[in-house]
Amino acid sequence: MESGEGPSLWSRFTWSRALFAVLLLNLVWTGSLFICPFTVPPGSFVNQVGGANLVDHEAIWETFPLYARVVYTIGDAQCHQLWYRSFMLNGNQMPIDERMTSMYLFANLGLLATIFARPSTSTGQVMLNALPEFLRRRLARLGVDRAGALVIAFGLIPMAIDGFTQLFKVGGYESTPLARVLTGGLAGFVGGLLVGAMLVTIRAFAIEIQQMYADLQANAPASR
Repeated sequence: MESGEGPSLWSRFTWSRALFAVLLLNLVWTGSLFICPFTVPPGSFVNQVGGANLVDHEAIWETFPLYARVVYTIGDAQCHQLWYRSFMLNGNQMPIDERMTSMYLFANLGLLATIFARPSTSTGQVMLNALPEFLRRRLARLGVDRAGALVIAFGLIPMAIDGFTQLFKVGGYESTPLARVLTGGLAGFVGGLLVGAMLVTIRAFAIEIQQMYADLQANAPASR
């Protein structure tokens, strides 16, 4: 049964195969961010800077074993990999910086929350259902659409303020590791919540359509 309302934990956890697959993929990627620095010798990737959306350390990745090479290349393609904004493990920079690492890490929690949320054909409703009861009750007063938009804004605005203030050096501002982790984690959680809720909604629509079709078939007059 795929309605997500079955009594067993496993039936609820796997009611949306697409969502379960996305969670597994993100868990593997997140784990790889922490594992790969240990698969190469200390000092293999340190004190480096680069540009976002650009693979500019390919000469380094070519010296890495396949697993680390793939992960670091993907990280290079999406992150500037500035050493002074990156965590160090085993004497190496992690594949992506502190903020993005936090985003991927907390996105897992957002995805997991929607897995256990009550299904709905409304993305905003699924997002609310994934939140703790005391938050859900208060946000529900705003209406589903407004509440969902507020949750997204709450997750993204702090990161935008911190990131753009840092980018444009307003008052010489440079974000701290704690600020990058907190704002990235909040954005990651809400991002995971949004993606998960959308997948839940798609599956809920599919179930409703299947049920409508089954009802039409059952109520159709028998052919003579």
